[in-house]
Amino acid sequence: MSALLFELEVLQRNAALGLRFWDMATASSVIDGLVVEVYPRNAPNARKRALPNPSGIYVAHRVSGLIDFEFDDREPVEQPWIDALDASPPPSGCRIEVSDPFGRFLPLAFDAGLPARGLFTWLAPWISPPQPIVLPGSPSSPPQLLIERIPLFSAPSRPLPQPLAVTYAQLREAGTQRVPAWSLLAVDIDGAPRGIGMADRDGRVAVIYPYPEPPRTPLSSPPEARSDFRWTVELSAFWSPASPPIEAPAVPDLADVLAQLATPCTVIDSLSSPAPPRRLEYRRPMTARTEGQPAADASWLLVSTA
Repeated sequence: MSALLFELEVLQRNAALGLRFWDMATASSVIDGLVVEVYPRNAPNARKRALPNPSGIYVAHRVSGLIDFEFDDREPVEQPWIDALDASPPPSGCRIEVSDPFGRFLPLAFDAGLPARGLFTWLAPWISPPQPIVLPGSPSSPPQLLIERIPLFSAPSRPLPQPLAVTYAQLREAGTQRVPAWSLLAVDIDGAPRGIGMADRDGRVAVIYPYPEPPRTPLSSPPEARSDFRWTVELSAFWSPASPPIEAPAVPDLADVLAQLATPCTVIDSLSSPAPPRRLEYRRPMTARTEGQPAADASWLLVSTA
């Protein structure tokens, strides 16, 4: 008996965009439930939804203006990409908007030249030539280079993922009462970066990060059970106020958000006297405020751009 071999038909489809998101709090890329919309900048009504594949990569299909590229099945398989990269004019300028209907993450938007082969790496446009950005991170880890991942910042109302620590604050500019919408707040413990968060449009921010190693305790027998660990926390903020002031956008641009890392501003601990050190206690959320304010303003954490 002889076997018959049939050549199966091969269908090639080229995805114009693949996005891997990065949860800045949990250091995870497995994030479902996001709404990711892609559209040409000159056609905001031509929105297409990017959907996650089984690996958690959000893939965009049928992007306006890229349909022919998507169904280009010429050989070799790399040819559509080679032609796209050599094309003149260069790849189409598209806008990507990200939101979370579950309220875990703050929205953001950014530009991308499509088609983009492989997982998309967002490059800082203010660096020449554009390069991936480095985020503050744990000194025990390699630098957090944003390669093939898009950062997502926790919403202030996000339920706290266990067993992580959190620092809450509501930011206001000292002297002007302006709200530094979409600014960044970083947490250092014992001089080492632990986490960074983004404020929402009302200046509310939740910086979620892992606890440091507990302080060493003297050896005893039997081992002493403890949960009263405390650490000293220092805060730093990053904000670039517009002059003259403009209304904060409903959705922040990722380039504007991360460009603020180049403009640190001062976090004011106290208005009246040197404030005691900020303390983080194990398994207790920390709320940061500026001491010495009138009772009506006591909940704010003031920042100064001077």
